[in-house]
Amino acid sequence: MIKLIAADMDGTLIGKNHEIPKENIEAIKAAQKNGIKFAIATGRAYSDVEPFLQKYDLQCDCVVLNGAEYRDVNGDIVEHTYIEKSRVVEILDIMKSKHISIEIYTDDGFYTTNTQEETLEGMIKRSLTFHPELKDEEEIIKFAKNNPHFKSMQYITDINEFIKKDNKIAKFISFAQSEEIINELRKKMEALKGLAVSGSFSNNIEVNHMDAEKGKILAKVAEKLNIRKDEVVVLGDGLNDYSMFTEFENSFAMDNAVNEIKEVAKYITDTNVNFGVAKAIHRILNGEL
Repeated sequence: MIKLIAADMDGTLIGKNHEIPKENIEAIKAAQKNGIKFAIATGRAYSDVEPFLQKYDLQCDCVVLNGAEYRDVNGDIVEHTYIEKSRVVEILDIMKSKHISIEIYTDDGFYTTNTQEETLEGMIKRSLTFHPELKDEEEIIKFAKNNPHFKSMQYITDINEFIKKDNKIAKFISFAQSEEIINELRKKMEALKGLAVSGSFSNNIEVNHMDAEKGKILAKVAEKLNIRKDEVVVLGDGLNDYSMFTEFENSFAMDNAVNEIKEVAKYITDTNVNFGVAKAIHRILNGEL
């Protein structure tokens, strides 16, 4: 019997127009009524997930920051794995080599060593990744400037002072104009020991502690809840979902997933824009697994 379903957000749970389709919400709530626990598993920070929870009246646990934190239904952190402050300089040095805008996600907000102008350029790339429907240049810039990350960004002027701060670093993230830049950067980052290198999209890179992966933290929490691995189902589409697919046998790749995910998935469901999450959940509820 399935007791826990965990689904990625971007490219999985979220469909057209950056919305969660009502079909997915209804299926999730049907699963919950049947006693199945549901969790979102995303690379986003919890502050980026909260608006969706509120908008759709969705009460569930959340794996956030690629597995750096596990939040319960109340938003409280029950498990966490952060990057050591001693790794900051070497990570930044490699990422800076590609002249890209870098965000540092911490437990007290978003930081960067870039200038405001460079950060805006990065936000434009992020905006176009999340919202490819944006075409007008002025509209794109306005959208980027209104991004909560840009509006609340904290600019580091002294890296040593930042390292001394009493905060926790969850992940480093960047978006580039080309996959080539990201692939070159990924190779360099993967040469560093003790880190998990992934991405939610083909043109972005995300760096966490090696133990801060969706699959690892989900397995840890499932064990605490006395849920066996064969009682868990995971759904995803991107490279930062890979650890869930290797950790849990019952897995659904979205039809829009990258090949690496499809190759390790046990099942394939429909695309994110065709309610693939809802269709997978209905298969679970119908006892088809």
